[in-house]
Amino acid sequence: MKHSYKIMGILLLTLTVVLLTACGSVSNNDADQSKKNKSGKDDITIKHDTRTTKIAKNPKRVVALEFSFVDALAALGVKPVGVADDGDKNRILEPIRKDIGDYKSVGARKQPNLEEISNQKPDLIIADTNRHKGIQKDLEKIAPTIMLPSFDSDYKDNIEAFKTIAKAVGKEDKGKERLKEHNKLMDKYSKEITMDKSEAVLPAVISKSGLLAHPDNTYVGELLKELGFKNALNKTKTDHLSKYLKGPYLQLNSEVLSDINPGRMFIMADEGKNDPNLKNQEKDPVWNDLDAVKNDRVSVVDRNTWARARGIISSEEIAKELVEISKQKQNDKQQK
Repeated sequence: MKHSYKIMGILLLTLTVVLLTACGSVSNNDADQSKKNKSGKDDITIKHDTRTTKIAKNPKRVVALEFSFVDALAALGVKPVGVADDGDKNRILEPIRKDIGDYKSVGARKQPNLEEISNQKPDLIIADTNRHKGIQKDLEKIAPTIMLPSFDSDYKDNIEAFKTIAKAVGKEDKGKERLKEHNKLMDKYSKEITMDKSEAVLPAVISKSGLLAHPDNTYVGELLKELGFKNALNKTKTDHLSKYLKGPYLQLNSEVLSDINPGRMFIMADEGKNDPNLKNQEKDPVWNDLDAVKNDRVSVVDRNTWARARGIISSEEIAKELVEISKQKQNDKQQK
């Protein structure tokens, strides 16, 4: 009898252990499944460059490989941990530098340092569709990467990229509000620009290779069009021109420049009116025969602001500068 009780006790103990183990297994499975579900909920899908990428919700460590993306992050109140700044923080506009604070340089925009990007342990990398296509797979091995137009983008492309970045960093509502503010500011500045917008205008970067013109399908070209300006370049005159780095920028020779003969020019230079490349251009006999030069309608502007930044904040800076140029021209006329 005692033996029977002992056997029954062992059986009951064994059954209890089995039940506890099973319950523990179910509990662990539930916990694992909960973790998986939680992970799924924390992912968002971003559509970019004709594809989609899953990224963690509200990424905290963002690396930006173009100035326009830095501009967008600053406008959204997000501070990147890494920026491809060409090794020169001064290339980032001052109001943007103030907003983003300290960051780690990850090399040049044309050729970012992959090791340095990895060292920042990013949750998200924002790369350029044109410049970084060749290293896209390498970037994706480091962190989720979204590819957006910047180098060869126009103004409207950039607005769409801003919306995508806002969604990616969990700031869609703030992005919508910022765009409303942007549109109001641009409308205000457009009305305050008093110079004659009907004059055919040529926006161009001055470089060692000469003038790199920005037609309507470039960032500055379309921005000026949005502000009411008429571009001096048209498809007939520019079809045969060489393009810069496979982008929309066109290299002008003296013959084409003479043929275009713009009524106004915005020359984007690195070193202002004393830029050595500009001084060299001014020696060209064609230069002094241009209507823009003869009528004192050449404005030398900052290349970083006008050509490299390509963002919401920088476009507001450009529009604001155009208002100031208008005022200065008006004062000059009154003094004469």
